[in-house]
Amino acid sequence: MDQMVALVPCTSYDEHEVSQALKRAVDYIGGWDRYIKPGQRVLLKVNLLTKRSPEQAVTTHPALVKEVAASVIRAGGKPIIYDSPGGQFTKAILKDVYEGCGMTQVANELGIELNFDLAAIEALAPKEAIVRSFILSRAVRDADVIINLPKLKSHGLTRYTGAVKNLYGCIPGLQKADYHLQFPELDKFISFLLDLALTIKPALTIMDAVVGMEGEGPSAGTPRQLGFLLASPSVFALDAAAVGLIGQSIAQIPSTNIARKRGLLQHWTEDMVVGTELNQAAVRDFVVPPPGGTSFRLLGYPVPPQWIKLAGRLFGARPVFDLDKCRQCGICVRSCPAKALTLTAGQPVLDLEKCIRCFCCQELCPKQAVSIRRSWLSRYFLGG
Repeated sequence: MDQMVALVPCTSYDEHEVSQALKRAVDYIGGWDRYIKPGQRVLLKVNLLTKRSPEQAVTTHPALVKEVAASVIRAGGKPIIYDSPGGQFTKAILKDVYEGCGMTQVANELGIELNFDLAAIEALAPKEAIVRSFILSRAVRDADVIINLPKLKSHGLTRYTGAVKNLYGCIPGLQKADYHLQFPELDKFISFLLDLALTIKPALTIMDAVVGMEGEGPSAGTPRQLGFLLASPSVFALDAAAVGLIGQSIAQIPSTNIARKRGLLQHWTEDMVVGTELNQAAVRDFVVPPPGGTSFRLLGYPVPPQWIKLAGRLFGARPVFDLDKCRQCGICVRSCPAKALTLTAGQPVLDLEKCIRCFCCQELCPKQAVSIRRSWLSRYFLGG
């Protein structure tokens, strides 16, 4: 059952429909009593990348968060809504993001807590991890149970973002940017994310795939009706099912491909999806970008290290700024791990020699003024 994934239809965010679909999904994988015991402090790790309304499909929808929190309360748990959004981590920013994404209303209606603890702690990583420890929010350590509530979206760097990638928000504030700088190569960054998931060990993951995001995700893409909730005790199995839902194979998505190579999906097959047959539910025309970052392969072979800078210029994606949309707020500059951006005469200027292609600027731009441009060589050889 640990790698079983429930895939349950949910065509809207109507409260009754979400409640029924959620109950069915969790019942398939053991029921709420399997995951929650009375008196436990339950951290709901939502996806609040940036302040966006629920209709924009950037963040976990409050209708799902509300029903999960209500289910936790019925099981005797004490839910607390948590995320560390992109950029700076302050109480004022958290308050603004919670309100803008609909979480404040959920908390008020149910009488539950929103996290405003900004403290960080060090957590030891597994022995096989590529780092010795992680800097995590103290709220993550203090929770008895973690429920992971990702949103299914495309992603300019990792192609897809879901269960594993959502846990990146357990790292507080600009520390996330520091890790991007520490692991600029895509494969190593993915391995880092997998190690993070193994360290945090959420008890349960429930994915909002009612309306996902395709194209220039995770914040500047297009909402896409998918009509499902997914639930699993395994973040790795859930991601494997989710990429199948959007018409991709495990091998096509860096996070699931590397997870399989590391043995984290060793026993998983599509037969472990219950509720709805994955092949019947799959959306074949979901728009997923090619992988970004600074890891390069040409015709299936890795590019030699001494060629990587040249390969980056010829094949690498890069952020492009729409100056008509840009409001010179400086969020992109402050969020750039490599300090590759400056504001010159009120306009963002990019130093490509410094850029590590993490696309934090594109993720966090509140006006969707940043897009990802790929060269014609990239589109020809890599399918971009």
